[in-house]
Amino acid sequence: MSKLQATRLPGGKVADLRALANLTADAALTAAPDRQKTVLDAAKRLQDIADGLERRNKKSLEQLAVAELPANATAQEIHHSRRRQATRVGADVYLPGWSAMARALPNVLLRSALFAATRGVQADSAILLAGGSTVPVAEEKIGTFKDSTMMFRGYGLCQFDRLVYSTCLEYYRDVPLCPEESLQYQRTTFYEFARRMGNRYSVKAHRAIWASLLRLSFAQVHIRQERMNIEVPKLLSIKVEDGESVGGFKGSDVLLLRVTTSLAELFGPGGWTAVDNGAARYDGLRGWLANFYAGHAHPMPLPVELVHRLCGYGPNKSNFRASLVRALKKLKAPTTPACSRVASYDFSTDGTKIYVVRSAWVA
Repeated sequence: MSKLQATRLPGGKVADLRALANLTADAALTAAPDRQKTVLDAAKRLQDIADGLERRNKKSLEQLAVAELPANATAQEIHHSRRRQATRVGADVYLPGWSAMARALPNVLLRSALFAATRGVQADSAILLAGGSTVPVAEEKIGTFKDSTMMFRGYGLCQFDRLVYSTCLEYYRDVPLCPEESLQYQRTTFYEFARRMGNRYSVKAHRAIWASLLRLSFAQVHIRQERMNIEVPKLLSIKVEDGESVGGFKGSDVLLLRVTTSLAELFGPGGWTAVDNGAARYDGLRGWLANFYAGHAHPMPLPVELVHRLCGYGPNKSNFRASLVRALKKLKAPTTPACSRVASYDFSTDGTKIYVVRSAWVA
C-alpha cells in the first residue's frame, strides 16, 4: 500500500457525526424540560468530535506526499501546491516545481549511498555497453539514516548517474509523470540531453550517458520511511531510435525517457531538494557532499563513520578522512554555488565526528 493510499481518510465519518449531532439537537426540542440541557450537551459534544476529526483529517491530508487537487484547479492553486510537493491534478501527477537553474531529487536518495561517491562504476561502462557480463546486484541494503531503510536491485550507481537521473527529471519539470499503466515517453536526442546536462556533446559523452541510462533502467528501490513502504519498480525506462546517418553513436540518435508516477511519493513536503546546477554537476565525494548538505536546514555533528557509510565511498576507510578534507576544501571555494558552499568544518577532539557549516546557514 502506498503512502497516499495509507493516509487517505474517509470523510463520511465526519458527515455522519454532524448529521447525528443535528438529529440530537432536534430531539432536544421535544425532550422533557429537565432533559433538554443533557440532550443539547450531547449534540454539542458530537459536533466537537466531528470538528476535531475534521481537523485531524485535514492535517493528515496536508502531510500526503502527493497533494490532491481537482481537475479544474486554477493555475495559481497548482503553482502554490507544487512549490511544496508533488501534486495530483485530476488524473495527472506532477513533480514539484523548481527553477531551471537547479536540479531536484528526493532527499532520501541524496542522503544515502544509492549514488555512491566512487568512480569505479563508470570504469565498468565498456563491459555494460558491450552486452554486459557484469552481474547486477540481486538485492542490497543501501546505507541510509536510521529513520529510513532502502533496498536496491540493479547495477551499482555513482554520482554521474545522479546527474544523469536529475537531467531525466528535468524533462518532467513542466509535464505530468507517466501513469504506471501507460507507455508514454519523453522524446529527445543524445545531443540535446548532453547539452541539458551542461556538457558538450561528444562520442565519449554519448557512451557515458548511454551506459548511465542503462544502469538507471535496471535500478529498483524499495524504501521504508515514516512507517510507510514506498516501491519504485523502475527509476527509469528508456528506448533508443537511430538517427538518419549510418554508423556508431550519433548526437541525432533519438532517446525516449519514461519516469512513472511511483516516483512522486518521494517528493513530499520537505522530502526533496533543488540543488544549483553548478553544484549538481560536481562528481565524486565533492558531489555527494555538496548535494547531501544542500538539503539540510541547519548544521549537525555527524559521525565520520556514518558519513563514510552514507556516501558509499567503499570499504577502504584508511584514506577516507583525507579524501573528506580535500572535498570539503574544494567546497569552501568562492566559486562553489551558495547552496552548497562550505563556510567551515571541524572534527571533534577524538576525530570521530565532523561538524560542517554551510555559508547559507551563517549568512
